[in-house]
Amino acid sequence: MDLEPLSPKHLNEIERLLRELLLAMRKANLHNEPLAKSLYEFETQIGEVRRARFDAANPEYTGY
Repeated sequence: MDLEPLSPKHLNEIERLLRELLLAMRKANLHNEPLAKSLYEFETQIGEVRRARFDAANPEYTGY
């Protein structure tokens, strides 16, 4: 999925809502469902995009 065109605001909102959904699924004992695995992968992709954008905007923090 191409997440690059998303604005930082939308990316943060999706990440926040995704975490809330995953938390609710864990509480309902649904964390082993195939959908949960896909959502965890999506969360990883969003995190990578966010970190890449941060590194590009703040080169002095590269390597942390």
